[in-house]
Amino acid sequence: MSPARRLLLLLPLLSLSLLRPASAILCHPEDKEVLLRIKSALNNPYLLASWNPDVDCCHWYCLKCHYKTHRVISLFFLASDLPGQIPSAIGDLTYLQDLTLHKLSNFSGPIPKSFTKLKYLNYMTLSWLNLTGPIPSFLGQLKNLTYLNLSFNKLNGGIPDSLSTIPGLGYIGLDRNQLTGKIPASLANLKGNSLYLILSHNSLSGELPETFAGVDFGKLDLSRNMLQGDASLVFGRNKSTYYIDISRNQFAFDLSKVELNESLKTLDMNHNKIYGSIPKSMVSIQFLNVSYNRLCGEIPVGGQLQSFDYSVYFHNRCLCGAPLASCK
Repeated sequence: MSPARRLLLLLPLLSLSLLRPASAILCHPEDKEVLLRIKSALNNPYLLASWNPDVDCCHWYCLKCHYKTHRVISLFFLASDLPGQIPSAIGDLTYLQDLTLHKLSNFSGPIPKSFTKLKYLNYMTLSWLNLTGPIPSFLGQLKNLTYLNLSFNKLNGGIPDSLSTIPGLGYIGLDRNQLTGKIPASLANLKGNSLYLILSHNSLSGELPETFAGVDFGKLDLSRNMLQGDASLVFGRNKSTYYIDISRNQFAFDLSKVELNESLKTLDMNHNKIYGSIPKSMVSIQFLNVSYNRLCGEIPVGGQLQSFDYSVYFHNRCLCGAPLASCK
């Protein structure tokens, strides 16, 4: 083949290579600028060593870009010794859908108000961060939020009513904080699918809202608070709840009058003032603890009720039958 003909064949390939950049930059410049501000606010930590200005930010660790728009949609910092407070610049990642900050033991301070700009945020975990101050009412402005986990912090004050205005919120995890006051009745307005409400290990007080009688929780954990009164309203034959933990409170109600749904598999009620007898509908339970209450009567026969350890039933007023001593 002549050199001239060979050149003619290579010209189209050469022109394509000239038109295509050596390395297509996908990262949006606004997001890149914000990310570098976040890195600076955290004193350029080793965790973010990949955040090199000369590298496309969609290839950096601890984040994810949308496959079409290339905007940053996910940011996750996990198990690190990052110092300081949550950078307010995170609020400028306005296309963020998923924010996870977990086990950053040197973090402290409040939740930044700049988060109100995260209109597309769907999933937010800020756990094990030593966050302080109240749960801000402005979180109610995050109308696309379906999952909120603020567990293992030092948040105080009450639970804001504004959370109930988030239409699709289906998971609220506020456990292991220093929250006080009553549980807002407005939380019954939450419409998320298979609603999870996790409020354990706080200092919440008062009675449960009567509005909870109409809520079909998927999982409800109110353990280790100072709640009192009638908690029977969270049960119901027509509900689909599979997990209820109301242990270590001061609840007082007649258990024999409670109707349990067949899908309920875990029930922990230890250390309360619950009286009456164990209903036969409890035979479908797979994990049970009714110890340290005021229950009486014979333990129904069936399911796993006889195979549970005796400690599940002890320190009641006059329970009897296997696995406890036989009834007289």
